[in-house]
Amino acid sequence: LSILLFSLGTALHFTQRASLAEFFVATITIVPVSSLSRYATQDLVIKLQRNDYELLAGVLNGIFGNVAELCFVLTAVARRESVIAQTALTGALISSCLMVFGTCIFFGGIQHERQYYPITIARANAQLLVVSLVSISIPTAFKSCLGGESDLLTVSRGSAIVLLVEFASYIYFFYYTHTELDEDQIPNMIPALMASNEILKNEVKEQNQPYTTYANISILIFSTPALVFASIYLLEAVHAPSEKLKLSESFVGLVTIPSILATVDHVAAVLRSQKEGIAWIIETAFGSSIRISLFVFPLAVIFGWALGVKIGMILDGFQVIVLGLAILGVNHVIHNGYAYWLEGTIFISSFLLFAIAAWFYPNQA
Repeated sequence: LSILLFSLGTALHFTQRASLAEFFVATITIVPVSSLSRYATQDLVIKLQRNDYELLAGVLNGIFGNVAELCFVLTAVARRESVIAQTALTGALISSCLMVFGTCIFFGGIQHERQYYPITIARANAQLLVVSLVSISIPTAFKSCLGGESDLLTVSRGSAIVLLVEFASYIYFFYYTHTELDEDQIPNMIPALMASNEILKNEVKEQNQPYTTYANISILIFSTPALVFASIYLLEAVHAPSEKLKLSESFVGLVTIPSILATVDHVAAVLRSQKEGIAWIIETAFGSSIRISLFVFPLAVIFGWALGVKIGMILDGFQVIVLGLAILGVNHVIHNGYAYWLEGTIFISSFLLFAIAAWFYPNQA
């Protein structure tokens, strides 16, 4: 299916460039290809962890955990579409914090009346999201106070370097120094990787024919360039929905594209939250959000710096406020130590309210 859709997208790229058909086929192509990449990455991570290569497993998961977003954003930066890259990343963060997190809690809450989770680990993840919010808020406030462009890129690039260092610290902490902790000594604590490890082990048991290491590497070698080309096709036709369907460009940038890139997370949330419970919620929602905010976004800024493209960690007031409310909402729920399905509906409703506002927001995505 991935090869068929990719071939169709390539054909449309040469025959109906920048058309609505190219946009739809490119978006559909991203879903199965990113799913293949996710499957191969998880399988490789399992094999590395079984051989006690925890740190290498963390690095691999950190790089390829959100490969769809990474490929799209870096491609957008390379094509000097910095506004689209920034908007898509903001939308992806909001979608992960509200829609994916809310969906996980809702479907997990249907199976479990009250969902308890390892509060210390969850808080550590939530606090990392606050760091990313601060890194975005400071350059934005800097721009608002000065009312100009002076030194804005320098501030953003400095912030990006700090976030990449923090991301490396996050990987080192969870995948090397604190892979095992004594539950009796620390209340409400589980080993940092227990949640994700148990999920991955269950997935391996369900696989009838697990792929070999070489097969997984081959999948990544195929899927990564395929995602890059699909991103190129999508970027070429990104304005087609606005021109043909009269959709708001801000809606396309903040809601449509991020939702497409996070489709695998949405489907996984529905299929596995009831079975895996809160462990899956922490791994899926927080892991994705942290990778986007601490790795993909700052890497895009550094990549743009290397190419001479002006892209900074600077958002407009609407995006900063919505993102801030989303992260603060997640932190509030996390500090309770448990969650109900009703809280999931609150997050989903909040995302729908954001989508409605984005439909009418006059931002050129």
